[in-house]
Amino acid sequence: MKRVAILILTAAMAVLLCACGAGAPEAAVATEAPAETAAPAATAEPVPEAAPEATDPPAAATEPPAPDLPETPDGWAESYLAFLDDNYDILAALWPEGITGVGFVDLDLDGMPEMLLFDVGASATMGVQLFDVAEEGRVVCVSSVQEAAAGAFGDEYFSRVSVCASYFEAFRLSRTAEGYCFWIDSANGTLESSWDEIVRFGPGEDGVLTLTSVCERYLESDGETGLVVTERYVADGEETDAAGFDAAFAVYAEAEDAGYDARGVFLWTDIQSYDTTYDGLMAMARDAAEAYVPVALP
Repeated sequence: MKRVAILILTAAMAVLLCACGAGAPEAAVATEAPAETAAPAATAEPVPEAAPEATDPPAAATEPPAPDLPETPDGWAESYLAFLDDNYDILAALWPEGITGVGFVDLDLDGMPEMLLFDVGASATMGVQLFDVAEEGRVVCVSSVQEAAAGAFGDEYFSRVSVCASYFEAFRLSRTAEGYCFWIDSANGTLESSWDEIVRFGPGEDGVLTLTSVCERYLESDGETGLVVTERYVADGEETDAAGFDAAFAVYAEAEDAGYDARGVFLWTDIQSYDTTYDGLMAMARDAAEAYVPVALP
């Protein structure tokens, strides 16, 4: 009996040892054997971004080429001198105080200079009458501060845009974004009001000069304080504000000057030779024709 009990006890301990020993090796592997280090996953080399396709550099803004100016035709001065001789009585009636200046400028760059006649002026500046040669050598009035000039010399080419200036150099030749052109800041005024208008000159029908009003400004001031009480602005024929006027004016004011000085003769240039008579006018015109220099573009 005692032997049987010992055998039973021995068998039970063996079973227990087997049950416990089954997990021991696995635990040893899990805790004592160094874990196999996994090799780091291969990382892809960074792919450089594709360079943008080469494009041609932007073309530089091309400046308008200087036009080929025609040569001044022969006999141009004689045409104007004959006109002044034939129409002196009409000129004297329209401007009884006399013509104070005569000059010739090729304002539309067509080779034929226009004739500029300055009057005595009414306030700050003088009025300028513009004449050109049309077909068959006929001299026509293009612009005047006097509306009556249209009736006196025909209104076929007469412009309602007039010009006021005090010197020939006020007619400026510049290179704008659209090309070369003459322009002027035509202005006049009194202590109470002032007006100025940017006028551009160009070729027109039958090769006769045209005038274009770019923008204009009118200011009216209080006579006592000098403060502006009324202002009006126009650009391209439409009502605008000061900024709109400045923007239209900047195209010409900031344009490249061509370095050409318009020339002419004023009555006071030589008071011994010039006066407001027929002889004085014809003497000024002849000397102005001699002083004329054709436009030469850079």
